[in-house]
Formats: sequence, structure tokens, C-alpha cells
Amino acid sequence: MNDIDYELIERYLSGEMSGEARTAFETRMLVEPALRDAVQQYAEVQDSLRQSLQDDPQREALQQTLQQQRQHFREAKRVPLRRYYIAAASIAAVIAVVLFWSPWQQDVYRQFGVQEMVSPAERGGESDPLLQSASVHFNSGRYQQAIDDLNKVIEHHPEDAFAIYYRGLAYLENKKHDYARADLEIIYNGESVFKYDAAFYIALSYFREDKKDQCRNWLDKIPAEAGDTYERAQRLAEEL
Repeated sequence: MNDIDYELIERYLSGEMSGEARTAFETRMLVEPALRDAVQQYAEVQDSLRQSLQDDPQREALQQTLQQQRQHFREAKRVPLRRYYIAAASIAAVIAVVLFWSPWQQDVYRQFGVQEMVSPAERGGESDPLLQSASVHFNSGRYQQAIDDLNKVIEHHPEDAFAIYYRGLAYLENKKHDYARADLEIIYNGESVFKYDAAFYIALSYFREDKKDQCRNWLDKIPAEAGDTYERAQRLAEEL
């Protein structure tokens, strides 16, 4: 990673890259884990701040300030972009936590959140070492390491619903909601046994962002035949 990479990240996330440049950048992300992680972290900060500000009366003023900071980011020739990126991300994270953190939502999330990843050995059949490693990381709260292992599994087995499902949950626990929903929607739209669990966790991701309508829409997709998942969905709906 260098200063140019951080400027490319800014252009990529702001939609300013041309189609050819964007394709080349996305190709780099596939083979450069450090670059991919940096994009995810920067996107998470932007998404968290944007969601936190959506109903706040000071949103316009703060967004104007952030836009001015972005312009300064582009013009500051003497400030290394890497250091500026880190500082900007830290400031945005602090603003989101201090001004908009909701203890009530955090308590509810912990009540309904992911418990653990099923060990591959419990599924019957052969135990993939990478899945076993992912399970250990996941159940120890090391979600990024679990994601790294699951990425390798999915690279060789793109349709492995088990790996895709738990990667989605790991993203969810890491508050990377867009990535989580992308994986979980794949599971919901397929024929996996995790279909309605995936719908529930998509709903939970929207609950975490205080998007009640989207949360309710996904809870409504879970039928009574889903058993325990349906009961959890009904309890979460009562919290809306």
C-alpha cells in the first residue's frame, strides 16, 4: 500500500473511476488482500457515518464539513495520503460512536446475534482444514481471520453454501453489512438449509442500521414452517 493506493480507494468509493480503471482496480483487489481490506475498512467508515447521520438534524452541516475535508484530502500535497486516510477514518468513527451510539440497539443485537459457526466435523463427511480453521477463528471472535479462510474455500468452491453463509455472518459481526447481505442473499435465493436463517440475519443487519422497513420486509419472508427461526423473527419484529 502507498499514497497512490489510498487516492485510488477514494476515487473508487466516490464513483469517480472510469469503467476500465475500475475493472483494473477490482482485479487488483482480488489478488491483493491488503488493498481489499483497506477498501472494506474505508467503505465501512463511510457507511457507518452515513447511516448514523440519516435522521440527524445536524447532518447537512456535518456532511458539508466532511466534503471540505475530502477536498483538502485531494489538495494536501505535503500530507502523506496514508496518514490522512487513517486520521479521517478515526475521526469519522469517533463521531459516529460518540454522537449516535445506541445502547438499546446493541443489547438487542447481542440477544439475536450470531452465536457460533458449526464445526465442519459436525456436518458429517470430510473436514476441510480451512473450514476447520475458519470455525476456530469465528468462534473465538476473530472474524477477519475467519473471512480470510472462507475466501480461500470459496475461491476453490464458489458454490459452497456453507462457506458463503458463514462468511456472510462473519461480515455481519464485523459490521460490514453490505458484504454480509451480498453473501446472505445468495443463500436466501438458493436451496440451502440456511435459507431462512439467512433472511433473518439480513433483517438483523438492517435492524442494526435502524432501517426498520427493510428489517420488517425480510422478517416477513420467514414462514411459520421455519420453526425456531420464525419464532426469533417474531421476537425481533416486536422490537421494531
